[in-house]
Amino acid sequence: MKNVKRFLFGGSMLMSLLLLSGCVKTDKSGRPTGEGWAYHFLMEPMSNFLDYLAKNFHMNYGFAIIFVTLVVRFVLMPLFFRQMHASTVQQEKMQLLNTYAKPINERIKNAKTQEEKMTANMELQKFYKENGVNMLGSMSAGCLPMLLQMPIFSALYFTARYNEGILKDYFFGIDLAKRSIALLIIIGILYLIQSYISLVGLDEEQKEKMKTMTFMSPIITVMFGLTMPAGVQLYWVAGGVVAIVQQCISSFIIKPKVRKQVDEEFKDNPPKKPVEAVKKDVTPKKDVKPLNYPSGKGRNAGKQQRKK
Repeated sequence: MKNVKRFLFGGSMLMSLLLLSGCVKTDKSGRPTGEGWAYHFLMEPMSNFLDYLAKNFHMNYGFAIIFVTLVVRFVLMPLFFRQMHASTVQQEKMQLLNTYAKPINERIKNAKTQEEKMTANMELQKFYKENGVNMLGSMSAGCLPMLLQMPIFSALYFTARYNEGILKDYFFGIDLAKRSIALLIIIGILYLIQSYISLVGLDEEQKEKMKTMTFMSPIITVMFGLTMPAGVQLYWVAGGVVAIVQQCISSFIIKPKVRKQVDEEFKDNPPKKPVEAVKKDVTPKKDVKPLNYPSGKGRNAGKQQRKK
């Protein structure tokens, strides 16, 4: 789920940049004119803040960008972990309930009409709802921290393109105004590690389903990074390091704890099984036909003869 959400987040960021790029008005030389809401509410505050860090703390603009990234990530971290906990609870419950939901899933898979499929889907939703699972919860949980980062990312994107200090500064020999292949490689490695750690604790079936996205997500992230200057790429690098730390906490601390809680909850309150669906799918249908005994040779024939 996390890889899917990161893919959606990357796509939404790219779309937002395409839409917002027309909101920062520039002159013939390509410099911002100072007009437009994107300039006033996104670029100008970020540019002023980075200038403040660079001038007052004698900080390189690269380190200033990393500092902003860390501040944003740490401010959002409590929200991230709260959303992560909620998402993990939903996923663990769903994983345990999937065994009981197999008959209904089979009906959905083998449905011959749209009506049969809709009926089975409604029954599946009812089953999950009765057991405290929101089927959309695991997808929606965790998206809020990502959405809150979009204005920061957009502001940094414009600042990296137009801020005079960034355009003239270097970070360990890397020109912050131009794309850096070295940073792209680091981004790919960091998010590949984060994706790999996200598979810890999943069963083999889930790992198999997520395997393609595990490799595709870092590749897509790198592809987005191809259009970004090094100043923006640094945001992804610093964010990738924080993401690995967060993922380790999630996979090795939160998940085992939540799994234990869910196991105890279901042990004390066993899940409500979809009895009717199980019976319909599991119990084989038998054609019960009356036995046509010959006259006088039924199973009561002997008794009747003895009575005579």
